[in-house]
Amino acid sequence: MKLENKNIILTGCASGIGLELLKLLLKTNCHIIACDLNAKKLDISETESFFKYKCDVSSKTQLDSLFNFAKEKLGHIDLFIANAGFAYYEKIEGADWNHISKIFETNVMSFIYCAEKMKELHGDRPYNFVVTGSTMGLLSMPGYSLYSATKAAVRGFADSYRLELSKEQHFQVVFPIATKTKFFSTAANNTPVPFPTQTPEAVAKKIVHGIMKNKNHIFPSTVFSIMNFLNRILPFIFKTYVAVNNCKFKNWSEKNNKGNS
Repeated sequence: MKLENKNIILTGCASGIGLELLKLLLKTNCHIIACDLNAKKLDISETESFFKYKCDVSSKTQLDSLFNFAKEKLGHIDLFIANAGFAYYEKIEGADWNHISKIFETNVMSFIYCAEKMKELHGDRPYNFVVTGSTMGLLSMPGYSLYSATKAAVRGFADSYRLELSKEQHFQVVFPIATKTKFFSTAANNTPVPFPTQTPEAVAKKIVHGIMKNKNHIFPSTVFSIMNFLNRILPFIFKTYVAVNNCKFKNWSEKNNKGNS
């Protein structure tokens, strides 16, 4: 997809990967609706081709309003980038329906609903849909059970739904590794960040390149791609990697239990 003069909705754009992606998109002479709970705080002035929109993507009503706003301001939507999401880093010790619902409504239900809305609006006409998944959707990590489950859902939906789309309709999934932003720090205090890491700037550049090439799967980390390949030959690599991170998780859990006692 050529980005010049395209109409784009980007969610989760107030910080991290989303903010860096927004900066790159603004250089491509496209028309953007920047959607986030903190969108109004963006230090970027609105223009005839750039709009800030406050929205909770876990709300169907607010997503419907977002699409109505986009139709009013842009006329149509060429590209939807579902980047909004968050993580829990925790030891699950009790049953909490609301806790589960919160992350699934934001990380899963919202992007599926938006994907359905895009198809509904376009019929068989071309468009691109991009969703930020995670390598944790491919390799579950201790402490991230619910988060990993939401990102595995991204991959599972995409692999099937992509086959239902018409020609020139592209459903693209991004698989970032741990990124050096405040994203993981919102999961819990002193959360250990898995190795390797990337900067949000590097991830955003790979996303833009992947969109332009219409890639189904966008892997911003070369290191993870190599690890993933080697694991097919030497399957103990991922097992060892998870074991190391499990030790970090247990140490974190013990420290937090002591702090709460």
